[in-house]
Amino acid sequence: MPMKKHLFILVCTYFIIGCMGGGSHGSIECYQYQIPKCELEKAVRNVILTNPSIKLDSIVEYYNDDTTYVTIKVCEREENNEYIFRYGGDKQYWNSSRTSSIFIAYAHNKEGRGGSSGNSGVKWYNFKLKEELTGVFERGFIEKIDQELKIMHTECN
Repeated sequence: MPMKKHLFILVCTYFIIGCMGGGSHGSIECYQYQIPKCELEKAVRNVILTNPSIKLDSIVEYYNDDTTYVTIKVCEREENNEYIFRYGGDKQYWNSSRTSSIFIAYAHNKEGRGGSSGNSGVKWYNFKLKEELTGVFERGFIEKIDQELKIMHTECN
């Protein structure tokens, strides 16, 4: 009888732990700037609006609310990748901090390969896929934000 109790407790514990961590997308890559979020957000918006190789998803939803999450497509040569990036922090942090960041929450290449670091789509050991996805994002988007702001980002992963 005690063995069945231990097994039951073990199964319940794994179930609870699995439910608690199952919804996290993690961060594929993070880029930090030494400016407040409102300035970063303004630069991001300008880069998106002035670059024909960057397309903003127009469907407003949880992962594209234009405040916390933004969904874009970055086209580079043969690549046409979709990214969902998130501004780091929350409203209280954004209103008080002198630094801000954006991180890639989800990324998919034109074949649909990818996902997030939390759902096994882009794990740290999948170097080639991560390099492919982050390379296009950095060349096609982050470098343009750096130019717009006239400052360099730092990686925060």
